[in-house]
Amino acid sequence: MSRDRTTAKRYLTGELTGGERPSAVGEKFQVDGVVMPFPGNTFICHIDQASVAHAALSAAQQRLSDGPFHRSFSFLPPSSFHMTVFEGVTNLARSAPEWPRTLPSDAPVSAVTDAFAVVTEGLALPRDISIKLDNIFGGFSVSVSGATDEEEHRLRVARASLREATGIHKPDFDTYGFHITLGYLLRWLDPDEAELVLDLSDEVAKALIDTLPTMTLKEVTLCTFDDMHAFVPVRRF
Repeated sequence: MSRDRTTAKRYLTGELTGGERPSAVGEKFQVDGVVMPFPGNTFICHIDQASVAHAALSAAQQRLSDGPFHRSFSFLPPSSFHMTVFEGVTNLARSAPEWPRTLPSDAPVSAVTDAFAVVTEGLALPRDISIKLDNIFGGFSVSVSGATDEEEHRLRVARASLREATGIHKPDFDTYGFHITLGYLLRWLDPDEAELVLDLSDEVAKALIDTLPTMTLKEVTLCTFDDMHAFVPVRRF
């Protein structure tokens, strides 16, 4: 997905994706922002909670959550901050291309996690990856990329390795944009509301990037989750 302001406005107003509400509502969050059960697994890089990067991201999130339409978002606990390298499975999406080709569609998520732990054993995934912060999309998601072409390549090779190991072949593989989610949109905004959110988003993004132009991700981790508020490590690579 393009991360420019025009695209962000189209997303915030519902023009980009359509539907009565943003897709996370009714799956990951209730309409009032209360988190819902949404079990699954994923391959992520946690943001070290003792790091300068985590403090900067937390401060940026706080400024966004103090905005005029903060009740239109459900902001995540900072302890959950991470960058997804490769999406695993969720309990609600049990058919191709979201589900592994080699596993039955009725397998418990826990069994899929166990299988992933086996098939990824021995993968040489990158460590100490340097990323740069590009912008904040729509007031809720920090867009990032490899700090250099080489670092971006390392991330893309890691994704390719995990795709082949897990058997999950999603159509957005080549276009997937790396990001750090700070929250989720709960309702579509009208155009004037969206402009105000984007003004704040741009302001916060500039301050964040000035403070934290790059950061280092230590390692890729296979995690399980029961909802979007916590990601429990299973294996660190």
